[in-house]
Amino acid sequence: MRHGGLIFGIFVLLFVLFTASAAWGQTFEISSPDQMVPAGGGSATFSATFSIVQVTGALEETKGFSMAYGHDSTLLEVVGSNPYIPTPVGSLAALNGGTGPDFIQGEVFTNGFTVGVIYAFVDQSQVITFGTPLPMIEVDYATIPGALSGSTGNVVTTISSASDLGTPPATTVVVIGAGSSAPTTGMPFSITFQAAPPMAFEVICVDQAATFSSSTGVGSFTGTVQIDQDVEPGDTAAETQGFSLGVAHDAAVLEATAVDYGASLASLEGGTGPEFFNVGIISGGITVGCIYDFQGGAFIGFDTPTEAVLVQYDTVPGALVGTPPGASISTTLTPTSGLGPTGVTMVMVVDGQSIDMTGQAGSVLLTAIGGFNRGDCNDDFSFNIGDAITLLDGLFLGGVIVCANACDSNDDNQGNIADAVHMLAALFNGGPMPPGTGSCAPDPTPGALGCEDYTSCS
Repeated sequence: MRHGGLIFGIFVLLFVLFTASAAWGQTFEISSPDQMVPAGGGSATFSATFSIVQVTGALEETKGFSMAYGHDSTLLEVVGSNPYIPTPVGSLAALNGGTGPDFIQGEVFTNGFTVGVIYAFVDQSQVITFGTPLPMIEVDYATIPGALSGSTGNVVTTISSASDLGTPPATTVVVIGAGSSAPTTGMPFSITFQAAPPMAFEVICVDQAATFSSSTGVGSFTGTVQIDQDVEPGDTAAETQGFSLGVAHDAAVLEATAVDYGASLASLEGGTGPEFFNVGIISGGITVGCIYDFQGGAFIGFDTPTEAVLVQYDTVPGALVGTPPGASISTTLTPTSGLGPTGVTMVMVVDGQSIDMTGQAGSVLLTAIGGFNRGDCNDDFSFNIGDAITLLDGLFLGGVIVCANACDSNDDNQGNIADAVHMLAALFNGGPMPPGTGSCAPDPTPGALGCEDYTSCS
């Protein structure tokens, strides 16, 4: 059974008396192993197990012990309230048929703890011998909120025996014999809080291929912006809470017209997307600020390149009009910090802290399309009898032919009835198809015929 503060006061007095008649020959040592504690999230908890061993003299039966250990109050705190009862373990927990010692009680201070233990008040056969180190109590610790924030390297602290905790100050002793206190050394031990390795996030503009009309210079495409974390083998991706980024483009060639979030963000909040998604569109770039959930309850892990932002781009017609069909123009999309009137930075948010992100530019290959589809005389995206009718109408009934090259079915650089015969033979008598039919291309055998407009290949 456990007794209250009055018994603890009596117990402290007994230990003061024990100290005055210290045993000779037997000495003991209290220790706890050094620990490495992960603290990548800016905070940490851990348990310290305190063991006792007899180091000199004939092996002695012990009846109890007391100890006091201090720590750095700016970094650590003992988890518990007063009166403080740490967790008995091992042989101590097994006493009295598994109910533990008759008395175990102490006090928590901002800079340490004390504890006194009496195995049994009546049954004096309840003893423990410490021929080897035996775990006795387990003490839970936690870091002070904010104490590790901003740490970029490991933080090491020492927990050591204290002589100034309590009133009167608690002593570190082991009780032997009929109530003598044996000299006991409380060994210091270290706790190393391991900072997480630097998290590396990258904004990736995916390479693109798009087309534009050679006759008008008009084209459009959707640019994909991914985010990726460089995760070491065996590690897991960080739980990110939001980000900001910018993507620059050549304003002489492209214009951003719309920005939306990608699939990874669309799945947040039950499919409603992030709670905050702010977009800026400027000449030469876009900016995005995103917070998944204002309450901090939604997370995304970027363990592989993941679609985060979609940007709609239009070509600048004046820059591309007249480009020969088939010719290509290359430009880039570049992740960039400092865009916009507020200079938006490229950062990822993890545990409320911002982590700078690097960028990987993507190339955009813009290819001019145009020319004509030989045989598709009526410019309706297909080759059929309607093309022969259109040709004959143009040749003999005053109909309009806007692309003579498309109607030059036999590619002899002449527009005449022979082209109609060639078309009909190809369609109904197994004759050869018009050269290049089915695809848009400039005339491989240019001549006198022209092509003023051709919608199907724009």
